[in-house]
Amino acid sequence: MPRKQIKRQNHLDVLKSLEKIVGKYFVSDRIEESYYYSSDPSTEKPSIPEFVVMPGTVEEIQKIIRLANREGKPVTPRVGGMTLSGLAIPYEGGILLDLKRMDRILKVNRDSMYAVIECGVTIGQLKTCLETNYPDLWFSMPHAPQSVGVIPNALIYGAGQISLNYGVNSDMVNSLEVVLPTGEILRTGSCVLGKSWFSKYCLPDFTGLFLGWFGATGIITKASIQLWPKPIFRDALFYKIYNIDDISGVLLKITKSEACEDICMFSWTGTSGKERFHLPEKPEEVPEITMDVILNGKSQEEIDFKKRVVRGIAEDLLSNGVKVEEYTRSSQIKNGVLLVPRIFPFMDLLKGGGAEYLGCYIPTEITVTAYRKGVEVAKKYGFQYLHFIRPIRTGHAVCILHTFPFDKRNSLQVKKLLKALEEISEACINLGGVLWKPSPTLQKIVLKYAEPEYLNLMKKIKNLLDPNGIMVPKQWTP
Repeated sequence: MPRKQIKRQNHLDVLKSLEKIVGKYFVSDRIEESYYYSSDPSTEKPSIPEFVVMPGTVEEIQKIIRLANREGKPVTPRVGGMTLSGLAIPYEGGILLDLKRMDRILKVNRDSMYAVIECGVTIGQLKTCLETNYPDLWFSMPHAPQSVGVIPNALIYGAGQISLNYGVNSDMVNSLEVVLPTGEILRTGSCVLGKSWFSKYCLPDFTGLFLGWFGATGIITKASIQLWPKPIFRDALFYKIYNIDDISGVLLKITKSEACEDICMFSWTGTSGKERFHLPEKPEEVPEITMDVILNGKSQEEIDFKKRVVRGIAEDLLSNGVKVEEYTRSSQIKNGVLLVPRIFPFMDLLKGGGAEYLGCYIPTEITVTAYRKGVEVAKKYGFQYLHFIRPIRTGHAVCILHTFPFDKRNSLQVKKLLKALEEISEACINLGGVLWKPSPTLQKIVLKYAEPEYLNLMKKIKNLLDPNGIMVPKQWTP
């Protein structure tokens, strides 16, 4: 039989096997459906999967993984596809696992404050469930579309509205259930003892084998996510900061006061609308940074006290030569700022379907240097700079996003942006920072700097858990 016919017959055999596992309505090899899963708004090149499969149970995932091992088919899991850095693109074709059918909220424990959820649960689903049934609780929600998956966001170290006080969402994972690349099931945390999912304390901790790996070590099917008391009162203060050099000083003072729930800083382009985004230079009267300070409390008296603390810090800074100025915003804008999740309009400033935001986790004290480097690189390659800054865990770190809307149809613009992203990545690492959810292209830069012993252990772990190399090609490949 000619090679082409053999390949076609193999394709049909695998298709039939997948249909037998999940049912014919939940598997497709049609180009009009496969194409949808082939790309995202990033600069990463598209790749069309051979099959798209929507499993509904853990057992179906196990069977699909075992089939993939037998047939040598790569597997790429996906929920909302909103990472925007090529983490769910099926680079070598194979099987794209769309996990959105696995969307059950299995348990909410009000007393110990956690929820056990399946891998397809979105932030919109969990938010609605809590608001309807447990209005005194909430979870760390990323400021992102409500179709974003709760578990995927935790696995990429995503941050939520309470990350200033409690850390990123990966810090809030108690226990996991994982289908390993061999089809076996592994549980981590307290659930391995068979009674509860409340903690990962006091046992050898295996959760790190799956956090930050972007699916390369297995498919998380269930997770226990920490919940937190929901505040009764929320309010916001707004500030203008006119000089770049003052950013770190303001952050260090306000974050260490522990008076805030969240702090969001935007470069002058970030909240200025499309017209100002296209200006070549910042008008002199416009502040370099606007800062939203979110406050919460159990009473209005607590809110008022926290306002006095923040305002006192601002007054001290001003008396020491820092040009920081409080200003008011309309009630409509203020209510939008207090939304959870909050809507950020700056990803849609250009036509053409492209949006990259290179996240860097950096020491707080180098925020100004990292900011300036982003400005320098953006201008060098002909882009307007657009920065978003959030302190994490009372100022133990700062996340700075270098954001670039772009036209994916313009190949020259894509090439320039890739060079800009690579240059900022190098600068971030050399300043002592770490890239947040880097694309496969930028992962190579991270791995170039990593110590040999670290890379060797990565290879050993990957080879042990995924002996046939089927999981998410190109993700963290030393």
